[in-house]
Amino acid sequence: MRLWTLIKQQLNVAFSLSALRWYARHDRKKIAGGIAIAAVVIASLVPLYFSVYLKFLEAVFFAGLNIGQPEILLTLTLVFTSFVVFFIGIAFVMSTFYFSRDLSLLVPLPVTPGEIVGAKFAVVLVQEYLLVVPLLLPAIIIYGLHMGAGIAFFLAGLVVLLLVPVLPLAVVSAVTLLLMRVTNLGRYKDFLRLVGMVLLVVFLLGINVLVTKLAPMAQEEMLALLLEEEGLTRFIARLFPPALLAARALTAGGAASVLNFLGYLALNLAGVALTKFLGERLFYRGLIGGEEVSARKSVSLSRLERKMAKVSSPAAAIAAREIKLLVRTPIYLFNSIGILVIVPVALLLPLLMGDAVDPLLAIFLQPGNRFFVNLAGAAFIAIMGAFTPASSSSFSREGKQFWLSQVIPVPPAVQIRGKILYSLLLCLLAVPLVILLSVFFTKWSPLELLLVIVLGLCGCLPPVTSSLLIDLLRPYLDWDNPQRAIKQNMNVVLGMAAAALCFWLLYLLGKYLYGAGLPEYRIYAALAIAALLLGYIPYLVMLQIADRRYRDIVSP
Repeated sequence: MRLWTLIKQQLNVAFSLSALRWYARHDRKKIAGGIAIAAVVIASLVPLYFSVYLKFLEAVFFAGLNIGQPEILLTLTLVFTSFVVFFIGIAFVMSTFYFSRDLSLLVPLPVTPGEIVGAKFAVVLVQEYLLVVPLLLPAIIIYGLHMGAGIAFFLAGLVVLLLVPVLPLAVVSAVTLLLMRVTNLGRYKDFLRLVGMVLLVVFLLGINVLVTKLAPMAQEEMLALLLEEEGLTRFIARLFPPALLAARALTAGGAASVLNFLGYLALNLAGVALTKFLGERLFYRGLIGGEEVSARKSVSLSRLERKMAKVSSPAAAIAAREIKLLVRTPIYLFNSIGILVIVPVALLLPLLMGDAVDPLLAIFLQPGNRFFVNLAGAAFIAIMGAFTPASSSSFSREGKQFWLSQVIPVPPAVQIRGKILYSLLLCLLAVPLVILLSVFFTKWSPLELLLVIVLGLCGCLPPVTSSLLIDLLRPYLDWDNPQRAIKQNMNVVLGMAAAALCFWLLYLLGKYLYGAGLPEYRIYAALAIAALLLGYIPYLVMLQIADRRYRDIVSP
């Protein structure tokens, strides 16, 4: 009973349910505005979702159907969704478990640490459903409709969908509890935890690659996979074996479906039990160390004089201030830098599957396809600029201290340039990943690599400036928890929607120019110029309204 009460309280806080009820009774315009914003976000994402993701799912289904293995669609989607939950869940779990302001209120209450962990686990689980439903539900519907499945299949699919994020989140939660306990080392704990998170991802990927490389297959064995019943399904499920149980629970039929479902359910329950067990024993130990604060260093007069003697441009100083705020606030660090590490790893995962993708890479990397490889590399860098919430929460992160930005002797336009510079510097963190991609897979020449990096950074500008404009127009300053400045800030979602719209326009332009038969270098130049223009327009708007907005914004 206490656990259920705690879960309801945590969900209420996480989704601001009390505030929504109040607005529904006293300020319905606020609710209508929120619905309108949600509609705009959905409308901006629908073209990419339908034209890319759903078409891809249908293509996978019919490809599997042609070789007598239509269940490939479900297995592949289950594996992909599980990995997305795992990688995104690392930042979610760490921030929710250890960087929530309500922990100082929860710890003294007569509840066990296992109950606190359980309630926060439930909150993250509900948040992950917002990702799982659009990723997995279409695959279930496509398979069910084309295979003529009955109502029982769709009900079973709904149950499996609800279970899919449980096991990956349980693994993330268990590892996070261990990580926070062993990295409890005073002033360096935040750095060690970020490094530990990165090493965790690398370690798990290393295990995955090792498993998939254990048995390299000859051409005859690959042919056997295509002809054997569930051959490709089992092969794909090597990436995440529980996905095979989930897929068979939906497709095997009869007693086999029930047995596979029970096995999948047992794995999920075991994961939850492990999380609760570790939570009871490790949560407080990691939490107490995380609340420790190192003594401030004394500053000598000579050091102060040296600092004061250095002069930097105001925009660079603003960018440096943003970086310091990022580093000093763990929740910002994990949600910005963490995303830039986790998302690329998730996107590059198929390239690390082992020898099975070598033929696909050979086709993709043929000289005639270099143009598309170059564009894909540039798009990779640009997408990273959209994933990080650096610009879409730049003003919001200042919170109640925004008045300092209003009174410092730096014009608002210069502050905006500094924030853009800071966001672009974060985009540069994707460049080393592209270089590694070139070394191991794409084998770009120095000129091609330079082209990919420059074009990618040009593509970063539209999401950066459009997101910054959105946050300037409606900054979320009245928060009592740094976590809310990002995770409960609608501007972050709006920024990603604006970025998706910009990328969609660039895609249409590139498609049109390629269809018109233009030379490749002209297409590169046109896309770079178009990206710069798309980024420059929000920048001009911000310059026009910056002074007025800085005067009108009232710090809470």
